[in-house]
Amino acid sequence: MIRIGMDARPLSTPMSGVGRLLHETLLAFSKSTQYEFYLFSHKPIHSSHSKILHSSNIHWEQGSGFLSKKGGLYFNIQLPFLLKNFNLNLFWGSQQVLPPFLPKDLPAVLTYCDLVLYLYPSTMRPIARLQQHLFQSYSVKRSSHILSISKNTQDDMIAKFDYPSNRASVAYPGIDEKEIENLLKIKPSERIKSLGKNYILSVSTIEPRKNYSFLLRVFRCLREKNKSNKIKNLKWVIAGKKGWETEEFLNELMQESKEFNDIIILENLNDSELHHLYKNSGFFWMASHYEGFGIPLLESLYHKKMAIVSNIPTFEEIGKKGIEYHPVETEFDVQTWAERSLYHLLKKTQFKGSIRKFTWKASAEQTGKAFHSVIKNKTL
Repeated sequence: MIRIGMDARPLSTPMSGVGRLLHETLLAFSKSTQYEFYLFSHKPIHSSHSKILHSSNIHWEQGSGFLSKKGGLYFNIQLPFLLKNFNLNLFWGSQQVLPPFLPKDLPAVLTYCDLVLYLYPSTMRPIARLQQHLFQSYSVKRSSHILSISKNTQDDMIAKFDYPSNRASVAYPGIDEKEIENLLKIKPSERIKSLGKNYILSVSTIEPRKNYSFLLRVFRCLREKNKSNKIKNLKWVIAGKKGWETEEFLNELMQESKEFNDIIILENLNDSELHHLYKNSGFFWMASHYEGFGIPLLESLYHKKMAIVSNIPTFEEIGKKGIEYHPVETEFDVQTWAERSLYHLLKKTQFKGSIRKFTWKASAEQTGKAFHSVIKNKTL
């Protein structure tokens, strides 16, 4: 059995982003007899991820003492010494960084999510930017194999670091159709039912890279164009926590929400609420400046929702020709988004493309291939 240690710190926080990627991939491995996973974190596992511990081949290893009080101290100083006690075959760096004192004889697979550090550094928290700057280049060079979450991310990573393409592959995030349908069997909560249907939906943390300031301008324009009330009860629902965003913009968004009562911000949604939210929506917006992938877009397309998104390559990998891609820079772009959104809302357009290749099973298979490749090359 292959013994794999993993940076599991994202599983100590509520379900989102990297945490969801790890959660779903591990669940796809949960019945495997080939792998045994040791998940290392400085904190307890969050309740939203506790399901993965029901598997006999997945073990939670929590740090203790002074060095475990901060994630950075734990990861960079305490963890490398803990790893020596577990006779591991492989270490999985889940957040595109590796600890600087990783045992020399322990091969590592790195999951690479994005190049925000290099392409949009101003959209990162200063402390996160510093940590990434210190360890990113080392981590790439130290990796035996890198798994990127999209072809565009892989191409950018190889170009940035001159990384060997034969040691890189893509493991797309995915969806679990059976799991989604089971979640929809749960009755929607009152806060979801109260929204009605056919609203515009956006799903993500509210932070600069997600470009909610542009979407707010679009919604204002759409509200103006809808003065004749062609669309009854026009609403924009944002599902996501308030992240690192300017206080000025957050105040502006909250003030507009209170004044017009047509912008609703929902936080701390469980998975069932989220998928009922997708199902009842009429349209989907995502205007990010940059993404390594785009799970919310993928999930909206599962529910056959038409979408307008920013014209970035990663989104085109997901939606192909089935949705619309537009720039997010000028006042003309604002007008275009509003006009096309109004058109699709009135026509009740649905997504008619295919997302069949995006499954967590396929993601786990690609991840497993990377693990085996690294182990095989080490023994040669």
